[in-house]
Amino acid sequence: MPLTCPRCGTPSPDGNQFCQSCGTPLAAPAGVTTGVIPGPPPGPPPNFAAPPPAAYQSPYYTPSGAVAPVHRTPWMLIVAGVALLTLLMAGAGTALALLNHGTTSANTGGLGDVTSPTPGVTPSPVASPTTTSTTPGAVSNDGFSLTLPSGWAVESKDNESVVLTDPNTEGSVTIASGVSIPTQTAQQNKDTVDGALKSKYPDTQECPNTKPTNTTLNGAAGISWMLCFTLTQGANSLPAALSMFAGANPSGTVYYFVMVLSTQSNIQSYVNIAKPVVQSVHWKLS
Repeated sequence: MPLTCPRCGTPSPDGNQFCQSCGTPLAAPAGVTTGVIPGPPPGPPPNFAAPPPAAYQSPYYTPSGAVAPVHRTPWMLIVAGVALLTLLMAGAGTALALLNHGTTSANTGGLGDVTSPTPGVTPSPVASPTTTSTTPGAVSNDGFSLTLPSGWAVESKDNESVVLTDPNTEGSVTIASGVSIPTQTAQQNKDTVDGALKSKYPDTQECPNTKPTNTTLNGAAGISWMLCFTLTQGANSLPAALSMFAGANPSGTVYYFVMVLSTQSNIQSYVNIAKPVVQSVHWKLS
């Protein structure tokens, strides 16, 4: 279709962009293109800052900051050992009566190479066994080995710890040793144990007529001490006692731990009953 100049009205052939008579730019009728190729779209206004590209989000979570190492002092073992006595309490009245029998002497029993039986204190009477009897033999893991007397039972055992009960279920003996991360001294190990017990049993305190003592146990240097507290199970309550040893090697990279658990009235006798087990411990880590 010929184009018409809007200024002078002169028809021009198709494809011309200007009037051949006056040079006026020609406009194509509606719906008709003139063949002119449009230019690129206008750019952004001056001083326009494009937004920064979005940061890549990894689908895997990476924690920020340093991750604190887990210290492997066996406070969980302590809780487990104490819970064993709680279960004995809850079982029946006979168990509670059995645990409450014994002497009423001062709690002077401790764990260590220099400990000896207190004169005038005799072991508790023998009652019917309430645990699975075992034959004498060696018990060993990565941290230590020991000799299991006849009638004693292994309640639990892993690479670092073992929980033992005597034939009469008067209490329990927990022994543990392993790598300490981070490193801790014997005093720091004791503080960790004390804190764990006090958080679970608020009335925990040093037993009367006792005090912490620096000592050694089968060659390991550490601290021997006794704690008294109250166990409760439903309407029942039981005054319990722990005779313990916490040690460490000179660099603090290895911990050593022994816990003897019974009632407050029976703890001195029970320390003597458990002595063959405790003295048979051979520490493998140094």
